[in-house]
Amino acid sequence: MMKSEIKLKLIFNFLEELTRKYNETFELKEKLMKELKEKAMYDPLTGIYNRYVLIDFLEKELERLKRAQNWKVYVIFIDLDNFKVINDILGHKKGDETLKKVAEILKNNFRKYDIVSRFGGDEFVAVLIGNNNEDIDPILNRIRSKIESSFSDFGISISYGVAVAPDEGINAYELIQIADDKMYEMKRKKKEENAQKEAQENHLNGK
Repeated sequence: MMKSEIKLKLIFNFLEELTRKYNETFELKEKLMKELKEKAMYDPLTGIYNRYVLIDFLEKELERLKRAQNWKVYVIFIDLDNFKVINDILGHKKGDETLKKVAEILKNNFRKYDIVSRFGGDEFVAVLIGNNNEDIDPILNRIRSKIESSFSDFGISISYGVAVAPDEGINAYELIQIADDKMYEMKRKKKEENAQKEAQENHLNGK
């Protein structure tokens, strides 16, 4: 083989190796970018959206609402009742499994175009877009029923509050706070009702 041919072959081998390494680097970069994007968008435990994606979506929908007020934006703040019982008695692993199951129920029972997120701990927030006559109670009742039946052994249920834009404002954080306040009001009423029920039962039993 002539020296020129050997030299040419070496050059081709070098270019092939360089191309292979470039392709591997590009594929690795694409993989890392995808992983970073997923980490930025999704809650690592439950796999549903995180709070930052939800707030970004909510702010964009509220901007749209300013230009055409023929629909409403519903912000739903959801908190688990009695979740602490699972963590305290069965441990955090079981608690994590519970949160994953709850997230799955929420994702499967809200509409496909609704945004559902884990807001933190055992708190979830959903954003729904609907018309002026939208009735979201059937969705929430169905979700509450499924969660209660899935965790009946632990008395797990949900409390929730709903804020409606533009009726109650058009600021994302204010709407979330309003929904949060309403959720705690529902939780407080539940505790009062349970306490009254327990007092009545104790009275009937002579305690």
